[in-house]
Amino acid sequence: MKFPSKKDWWMYPIFLGIFLAVLSPAVMDKDFASLWVGIPVICLLLWVWFTTYYVIEDKTLIVRSAFIHKTISIYDIKSIDRSFNPLSSPALSLDRLKIQYGIHHTVLISPLNREDFIEELLKLNPSIRSSVNE
Repeated sequence: MKFPSKKDWWMYPIFLGIFLAVLSPAVMDKDFASLWVGIPVICLLLWVWFTTYYVIEDKTLIVRSAFIHKTISIYDIKSIDRSFNPLSSPALSLDRLKIQYGIHHTVLISPLNREDFIEELLKLNPSIRSSVNE
């Protein structure tokens, strides 16, 4: 089951602002050399925007965001907690889930439908501790 990332409202103007800032020298000043930097930046942002999602498949959780591709065994997940940590992560929202797995590993993600996401994980591994709905 695929879960897209939640996108905070303020991400839209930030991405739009970056697009305008990157493209404005080419449009306003006819500085087309700036497109050598601008086009890759825009492509990277679009790649992140459209490829940030999470998949629960068989016994694994797959976390995708552009070049980030993590595969986590659902049986290794210890806990799921709510987080607003602004650290860089494969999430397009600050309303996040902190998933602890393995010995000392964590990942911050932001599934759009958090309740269904947690429910699916708990179906496969009922021993996961979750403080999200407490």
